[in-house]
This record gives sequence, C-alpha cells and structure tokens, in this order.
Amino acid sequence: MYEPYLNVLADLFYPQRCVGCSRRASDVLCWGCFDSLPCIGWPFCGRCGAPTAFEVFGCGECRDRDFWFDGARAPLRNKGVGEELVHALKYIGYLPVVEKVMAPLMAGVLGSGRFDAVAPVPLHRSRLSRRGFNQAELMARSVAKRISAPVLDKLKVVRRTRDQVELSAGERRTNVAGAFASRGPIAGRILLVDEVFTTGATSSECAEVLRRAGASEVHALTLCTTC
Repeated sequence: MYEPYLNVLADLFYPQRCVGCSRRASDVLCWGCFDSLPCIGWPFCGRCGAPTAFEVFGCGECRDRDFWFDGARAPLRNKGVGEELVHALKYIGYLPVVEKVMAPLMAGVLGSGRFDAVAPVPLHRSRLSRRGFNQAELMARSVAKRISAPVLDKLKVVRRTRDQVELSAGERRTNVAGAFASRGPIAGRILLVDEVFTTGATSSECAEVLRRAGASEVHALTLCTTC
C-alpha cells in the first residue's frame, strides 16, 4: 500500500531522466524522444539491413563485402536517440534500457522466422571485468525471452582486440580475425546479437565460427546500424 508514496518520494529525490534528452520523464524515454527514434522501416537491404530506396539483397553499402551471416537487421540508425540508447547502456550502465526499449524494438523486426538459439557477441574477460557486464549478452537474453529461444553461450573470445571505434573497415576485419572460437558443436538457425552494426566485421567473424561449428544459418541482429 505504500508503493505509490515511495515512488513519489523516489521521483522527488532521484528524478528519472530521459535517456534521449536528459529531461525528467516517467520512463527511460520521454514521448518526444520515443517519437523521434531513428527507425528503419521498409524498404531495407536484406543482406546488411541498411535502409534503401527499394528492397534488395545486397546494396551499395554491402555488395562489395564478404559476410558469413545470412542477413542482418537493426530497428534503428545509430544516430540521435538511437545512439544515446547505446551510450546509456554501454558506457553508463543504465540497464533498464534493455528490457524497456532495446529488446522490444529488436524482437519487433524479426518477423515470423524462428531461431533455435540466440548467441551474444562475447567480450574479452578484461573488458568484461572493467565494465561489469556484457551488453550484448543482456540484449540477447531479453530478445531470447521474447522469441522463446534459448541463449547459446558457446561463443568465446580467444584473444584481446583493439577498440573498433576509430578503425577503418579493413582494420576492423584484421582486428577481429581469429579473435573468436566455439566451445563445442552448434546446430540449427542462430540469431547473433550485438549492439551496433558498423562494417559487419565482428558479426561476420562470429558468424564464421558459428557456421564452422555446425550452424545451418546465422542471422545478425543489432539495435542500431551505421549504414
């Protein structure tokens, strides 16, 4: 019976702020920021998920790249409120954005296809220790719950890599080459989850490991894409 009063007091002394604009809000996003989410609608590239003028499988952004995954999707562009959501989770550790905003948006673009497992892109133990959590794993678990699929924990990092942010496309591919491995055989149709799709280097490297371990298909899913 005291919960409403406690919520009022909590809001008074520790007011919740919108992730997008930092103004006081009743949820992680205010209505204005939710409405301004940089959503990617139809049409889009079926290969990399980039928005396109008409539906294609292989657009100007990806037709010259080699990928091991069968297709990639993201509900948002990596700008504006979309970029702020990723920053809030990855660098501030604001975990409520996963369950309240990210996972519903990500699961919403999957359509009717079913997956045998959901695999997060793993973090090297040094980064995991420093950050305290793997943002891809949190997203993967929340998405998996929504699509009634188990979480696959067989992907592992076998060597440390540089931060990808300042690297070119070629440097990104070199940076992650051979950085991942599988803990054992894998079967079925796998959904690979990460926070941002930039060049597809990390997703493709993980997808190669999954395919070589036995996966029949690998589809990449991120919250945002820079394409």
